[in-house]
Amino acid sequence: MKLFLIEKGELKEITKPIFSSGDVYLVDDERTIYVWIGNKCSVDEKTAGAAQARTLDQQRGGAAKIITVDQGFETKEFLKLVAPMGAMKIVEKNYAKTLLKDVTTGDWAGFTEWRNILYRVSSEEFDDINAMKMIQVPFSKASLESEDCFVADLGNKVYIWQGNACTTTEKVKAGQWGRSIDADRAGLQQETIFEEGDDAEFHAALDRGEEYKESDAVQLKAESVLEGEDEDDRVAAAIQPEFKSEVKEVTPAEVQADISEVKASGAAPGIPGKTDSSIVTIEAPEGRRKCPECGTDDPHMIHESVDKSNVILDYPRVYGKKYTCGNCGVLWREK
Repeated sequence: MKLFLIEKGELKEITKPIFSSGDVYLVDDERTIYVWIGNKCSVDEKTAGAAQARTLDQQRGGAAKIITVDQGFETKEFLKLVAPMGAMKIVEKNYAKTLLKDVTTGDWAGFTEWRNILYRVSSEEFDDINAMKMIQVPFSKASLESEDCFVADLGNKVYIWQGNACTTTEKVKAGQWGRSIDADRAGLQQETIFEEGDDAEFHAALDRGEEYKESDAVQLKAESVLEGEDEDDRVAAAIQPEFKSEVKEVTPAEVQADISEVKASGAAPGIPGKTDSSIVTIEAPEGRRKCPECGTDDPHMIHESVDKSNVILDYPRVYGKKYTCGNCGVLWREK
């Protein structure tokens, strides 16, 4: 089975069942060619879709059946045909471009133009769990209904909201689809499930709006620009060279000389080039974060900030974090 997007009158094969309400798609299993028509597409796009379906059929001898499917009226047969490719998502036209991009490394591709999406997961209109689809709804708390589940795709996080009256089927599909979004982005997400009534963090995410980006890399980069350059920035720039096209051969003697120089400088362990013995380094806790000095675990007393002396990723630049205890004043970082 193949899936095509009609783009500028031509066929463009895609690998993800992401349908934009402003476009026309062909779903081809050789015996049948489905022409899926979004409810916001133009007359020209509809005409181009029908013409491309006939051309595709004629190239194989004209034996296929051509069926038109309007958005919102997908048949069980159509949905089952699409299901093996993944969760069928129906989104607004402006959202499809980013979702269709593949993931590379670091922040997934296209993140800078990302807008958060909220999907409704409802089984009421479907007879078969494998013939369900995800439908984009306004990114607002007003969209939430107790009878359904909702999946919030925040780019580098996936939140799942379960209404008090939703069914087991809806919970299962929402969980599966949340994990599939995670897999599409190279496992960068940590899908989190919220139950209605215990969902303050989910509501806070909706309040931040569809333009808010959950990527630490993007946010920290923005923070560093606002803060301006400080001593930590200069140290980080010195110990983390930018990518260069030229590779220099290094002899064993030069390596040994560098090691001796670092030992003589008294640099803090684990932080190349950074002389800072005032920051304690501890193992990351499994439970609630505690001050390593006074033992307080009150989250209001533990303040998190950017540790620009600890560069985790050079491009895009991602820094580690450091913590300050408001009770005793100790400063620490976690491995």
